[in-house]
Amino acid sequence: MKCQVCAKKPVVGNKVIRTGTGKWIKKRVKVVRKPNLQKTTLLVSGQEKKTIVCTSCLKRFKKEGKVKVYLNQ
Repeated sequence: MKCQVCAKKPVVGNKVIRTGTGKWIKKRVKVVRKPNLQKTTLLVSGQEKKTIVCTSCLKRFKKEGKVKVYLNQ
């Protein structure tokens, strides 16, 4: 999955395992680093729209006041 705003998606990288004091590389293991995606309801031009966004975009939208806030009553 990817963010519907900024298109941030999983990235493939290597986890490097070293020997001793860290001078020599013993082996590399493939790792998938996934973005922190959240399901939210955004206000887009006055209408509510359910989207999947990353937390960095969610933080920006909360500052702009475009996220629907649910109050526990």
